[in-house]
Parts: sequence; C-alpha cells; structure tokens
Amino acid sequence: MLTPIGALADTSSLSELLERIASSEPVPGAGPAAAWTCALSASLVEMVCAVMLRREAEADPARSARSARASALRAGALALAERDMDAYREVLAARREGGAALLHSALAAAAGPPLAIAEAAAEVAALAADAFADASGGVRGEAATAVLLAEGAVRAAAAIVEFNLAGEPSDPRHARGRELVEAARAARARVEGG
Repeated sequence: MLTPIGALADTSSLSELLERIASSEPVPGAGPAAAWTCALSASLVEMVCAVMLRREAEADPARSARSARASALRAGALALAERDMDAYREVLAARREGGAALLHSALAAAAGPPLAIAEAAAEVAALAADAFADASGGVRGEAATAVLLAEGAVRAAAAIVEFNLAGEPSDPRHARGRELVEAARAARARVEGG
C-alpha cells in the first residue's frame, strides 16, 4: 500500500518513496525528485560539518553556520517538493479542463517551485564546496558527493523551468535557471580543482 501523496517526505521507507515515483502516477515526478536530491545533498553537508565540529575542541562558528544553513535548506527542499507536486496537479487539472490559456497559466505558475528548488540546490552546492575546502580526511568524499548531487538537482530543476516556460521565451526565469546552473558548475569546479 502506497502512502498518500502530500506527506511523502515523512514516509518511513525510502523504498516506498521510490515505488511511488516509479508508479504510473504523474505525481511525484521530476520536480520532487530534484528537491529530494537537494535535501540529500544538504544532509551530507550537515554530516561533514558535524564530523569536523566533533574533531575540534572549540566549535568553529563558520562550520556551525554552514551546518545550520544546510539544515534549513534541507527542510526547505522538502517543502518545495510538496509545492511542486501541488503546482503540477494544477497543470494536470488544466489539461483535463481544456483551454490553452488555462494550461499556459498553470505551466507558468508551475515554473516557480522548480526555480526555487534550483535556487536552494545552487546554495547547497556552494556550501558543499566550502565544506570540501574546509574538511580533511575521508569526509571530503561526502562533501564532493554533496556538490555533485546538488549540481544535478540544479540542472534537473532548471530543465523543468525550461519545459514549463517553453511558451514564454522572454520570461526572465529562463535566464535565472541558466545562472544557477553556472553557479553549481562553478561549485563543482572548486571541488575538482581542490
């Protein structure tokens, strides 16, 4: 039995969540998957900070702040997954009801949550790159993985923005999505160079 949509982030089983995504139902889909990937990345940043903080006699305020921000972004990403599902349900309803104007409006509105996911994931990528530069030992692998996951979330979410705004080529959210992809790419380059 699958958990009702709306509280998927609270599901007790990752397997159950993956089953839900793999089903023939259109929700949850790509947007929530990108948001959950962002949340996973943020969790890794928190882990790296926790390990490094545990190693030191006196807490480093920068590490503590990075961990707190990653925690907030993780919670925000989970909420954005829910917002994305709600927005996509509106797109599905507009398709059922018919009418190009209604669908166009629903798609434009549905570009908002994935852009917010891309914003959050780009910030997580930067935090992860900072954590990588600050970390030592094996935990650097977790920081590098966090950067890569966050970059993937940015790229995926920005692509959804592009799809949803295909009928609006002048919408400034196209350019913002591309900026966020570049920012995430720059975070990855910091890790690859380090």
